Parts: sequence; C-alpha cells; structure tokens
Amino acid sequence: MAVRLVRGRRREPDPRSDAELMIALCKGDDQSFTEIIRRFQDPVYSLLIRMLGNEDEAEELLQVTFCRVHRYREHYDTSRPLITWVLTIASNLAKKEWRRRSRWLQIPLDNVTLTSPMQTAPHYDAGRRELKASLEEAIDKLPPHYREPFLLREDQQLTYEEISEVLGIRIGTVKSRINRARALLREALSEAWERWK
Repeated sequence: MAVRLVRGRRREPDPRSDAELMIALCKGDDQSFTEIIRRFQDPVYSLLIRMLGNEDEAEELLQVTFCRVHRYREHYDTSRPLITWVLTIASNLAKKEWRRRSRWLQIPLDNVTLTSPMQTAPHYDAGRRELKASLEEAIDKLPPHYREPFLLREDQQLTYEEISEVLGIRIGTVKSRINRARALLREALSEAWERWK
C-alpha cells in the first residue's frame, strides 16, 4: 500500500477524536486515514529524523509507519492515545534500522569537542547558533537508549507514562534515562555554555 502524505492545511479541522477516526478507518473510511496522516505525520517525522539523522531514511520510515497503522488498524486499542500507538510503531521501525545499520557507535562524550567557526565573533546571535548546533551535535551523540526517551519527552512533549508505553519500559527506567541524557548533555555543553552565557 502506498501512503500519500498530506500537504497543506484543512480549512475546517476534523472534529472527530483520534479513536473515532480509527473506528471509521476500520469500517473502510479512507478520509479518516487521510486525517490520521495529517495529524501525526509531523511528530512522527520529527521523531524519525532525530533518531536516524537522515532525511531519506526518515521519509521512508514515515511511509512505512503509516502503512503499518493502516495494516494493523484492527489492533489499535481505542482506550489508549493514538499518538503513543503510532509513535511506538515508528520507534520500533527506527530501532530495527539501527540494528540493520549496525554502525551505531557509542562515542564517549569525554572525547567530544564542541567547536564553532563563530568563536571569534562573540555576539549574541553567534552564541545562540553555536549553542543550538552544539546541542544538536550532543543529542545526536547520545546513546540511542538515552536519546529516544529524551526526544519523546522534549520534542514530542509526551508524558512519562506515554513514553513508557511507546518504548515498552517501566516509568522509573524512562525517568532515569531522561535524567541521564540531560546530565550527559549538560556535561557536553558546559564548555560552549561558559563561552556564551
């Protein structure tokens, strides 16, 4: 099944809840599937691009994610948030891609040097650009098991309970991994922050 991503905005937002859309989809309503894609393509793509770091792979897995949503629509539990179910599918696809690549190296943050060509021009905008670039670089270097819950929390604004459901791990583990990711980021960014604060 080919999935067509939705471009542009609707004039009128669809008033149906996520669960109502999935029920309609199970009954064969193709418009409900279009609305599901419209609602969730941006957060799913955002998660995939941050996890994979490659636009082509993220776009491909975005398509596969919605193909799986359509294929396994009967498996969706309407008592749970649809976003967590869709992000679980996307997350599992990204993890499978990590395993397939088998080139994800664990880079110790002790060896990371955060530099910028703007170091010689210490003004506010340059500092903001460097801090943003340094943050992106540091996030990309986080081990996947820290990066994934961190991105679900910070980018997707999911609750700890939702992240627990998406990743299939306990809430305590989610909290400790997010805290560890934040600690690693603070450590990695301390030098850049001192230069520009």
